[in-house]
Amino acid sequence: MKKLLYTVCILLLTASASFAQDDDGDKISGRMTEYIQRRLGLSKAEAERFQPVFFNYYNDLKRTTRENKDDKLVLQQKVTELRVRYRDQFKPIVGDKRSNDVFAYERDFVDEVKKIRMERMQNRNHNLSDKRLGGPLQE
Repeated sequence: MKKLLYTVCILLLTASASFAQDDDGDKISGRMTEYIQRRLGLSKAEAERFQPVFFNYYNDLKRTTRENKDDKLVLQQKVTELRVRYRDQFKPIVGDKRSNDVFAYERDFVDEVKKIRMERMQNRNHNLSDKRLGGPLQE
């Protein structure tokens, strides 16, 4: 009975953690899409056509990254192939030049998210060290 209860608890915790990650991924992909649309200066009609294609790209990118995470060279190749394929899908929606800009803005967004996460980690670590020392140092 204890083993069954233990197993059920583990399954529930694992399931809730995966749902939380999916929610975070959905939030990030939604914000990334909005950011890219704003940077590209898309009209409402262009944005409506762009969004589903970009979500498909984002999901394919996540899947490709997950499947090839152990071989960096193959991962780079697969991501490049994916971008070329989706660039051709973006062209009729946003035009030739902006179809390449999508990936530059994607990189900008990812870099900004990484920067924010690093700042938060540094702040957390700083706050933890302050608590260990008994609060902020007085001059």
